[in-house]
Amino acid sequence: MKRKPLEHKAEEAQLVVPPLERQTYTIEEAAKILGICRAVAYRKGVLPTVQIAGRRLVPKVALDRMLAKTA
Repeated sequence: MKRKPLEHKAEEAQLVVPPLERQTYTIEEAAKILGICRAVAYRKGVLPTVQIAGRRLVPKVALDRMLAKTA
């Protein structure tokens, strides 16, 4: 009994996923970006922050907006 040749599927297009850009910074990272000390960055109201899973993070867009207002 002869076997049928395997059908070759058309080459599947590979999905190219660009590397994810981080949308938040830690307070330490934001302080470094701004050139301020960590203690100042941790003071309430100095940086726009959100709390996610118990971590205090600085959204990139909020930091960008804050900097745009001061420019």
